[in-house]
Amino acid sequence: MSHIRKILVPIDGSAASRAAHSLALDLAAAHRAELIVLYVVDSSALEELSRLSGQEQPRLIHDMEESGRSLLASLAREADTRAVKTTQDLHHGMPDEIIMREAARHRADLIVMGKVGRKGHRRSLVGSVTERGLEAADLP
Repeated sequence: MSHIRKILVPIDGSAASRAAHSLALDLAAAHRAELIVLYVVDSSALEELSRLSGQEQPRLIHDMEESGRSLLASLAREADTRAVKTTQDLHHGMPDEIIMREAARHRADLIVMGKVGRKGHRRSLVGSVTERGLEAADLP
């Protein structure tokens, strides 16, 4: 791999995505690369989450956005302590599609993702974002 200038790290708050962020942060610091931290409000999950929680979708969207913004801000502060330039992105849609779109838009050299995010029935319903990302990505 040649020079790494931009690293995209999708996060969802899971332990696996936090571990991926930690690795991406180490890589960004070592290569003096920019870290693009991405949180996706998963549109495919809204109907199911609304049904399971009994909450209206607009309220769920608001809560997911707030959770995402809080997580992004926390991870950006962590990067700041390492003098790593960070861009925070929050988008709505299908996570694997948004990840590929944002990797292209930012011209990322590398994507660092956790292997496992959601578990159980939720994962089996929509499949693994990481697996779909690996299939679609044309970069490491």
